[in-house]
Amino acid sequence: MNEKMKILEMVENGQISPEEASKLLKALDTPFHSAPAPRAPKQQTLRMFKVYVLSHDGDKVNVQIPLEFAKMAMAKGAGKNIVFNNSKLGKLDIDLDWDMIQDLIAQGATGNLVDIETNDGDVVKISIE
Repeated sequence: MNEKMKILEMVENGQISPEEASKLLKALDTPFHSAPAPRAPKQQTLRMFKVYVLSHDGDKVNVQIPLEFAKMAMAKGAGKNIVFNNSKLGKLDIDLDWDMIQDLIAQGATGNLVDIETNDGDVVKISIE
């Protein structure tokens, strides 16, 4: 037996008044919209673009910037400048493929992207953490 028939039987048996039955029947005709289940908030961790450079002469660069900032800088062609600008490290004979690094970042790569150690003792490490 459906709900409407049960309500009418309840009126007939004196269990509820016609007014109460009217409210129940209207409620049955009203579409039921449940509130969406609350979602756990996404934890957005700030991913960092990390660059560590140590030259055989002892010059050292340790850069850690938000990944989104690094993406913008690389899109404007300034990727190499993030590391080597205003330092003596511009003389290092290490040719990094910044387009490849940018592609890896766009693909969502994490961890070590570049890990170089030359015979001269120059070290370059680039990672996403």
